[in-house]
Amino acid sequence: MILVRLTAIAATVAALLTAPAGAQTAVEKAQRDEIFQIPQGDSDMAAAMRKARSSLPEFFAVAKSPKPSMKGFAVKVGVRDGNGHEFFWIAPFERKGDGYSGRLNNTPRTVKNLKAGDTITFAENEIVDWIYIDDGKMKGNYTACALLKREPRQQAEAFKKQYGLDCSL
Repeated sequence: MILVRLTAIAATVAALLTAPAGAQTAVEKAQRDEIFQIPQGDSDMAAAMRKARSSLPEFFAVAKSPKPSMKGFAVKVGVRDGNGHEFFWIAPFERKGDGYSGRLNNTPRTVKNLKAGDTITFAENEIVDWIYIDDGKMKGNYTACALLKREPRQQAEAFKKQYGLDCSL
């Protein structure tokens, strides 16, 4: 089982999307910075991570010289400890020697050796996703697309439309 997050940005759309009472949609879970339990080897998540990793060079090029309309650059990495494996958004981040360093942007739920705001170091091959906002449109965030496939179509489409998220893999 792997544990992933949609994105903290989803919190701002939570009020726009409705769900039946008692339901826990991806947007509602993102608003609370909760984790999603995804089966190991999930084909949608694996495809999303492959797409994100294959496009890292383009992401790093944009992040190095962003246009004024671009903000919110972050990468997602997995962290393991004796309690499990959990994925976190890291922002800001910077190159440090052969790797990267950045601030943990989520509250750990399973991994107990970290807390939100901690600085971690990681290798490029540990990055499983990336995100930024360009003129109000979300770029990257491929793992969110995999998670949105599990949501009611209307809610997933509303999220994608609100943020201009392109989920074609």
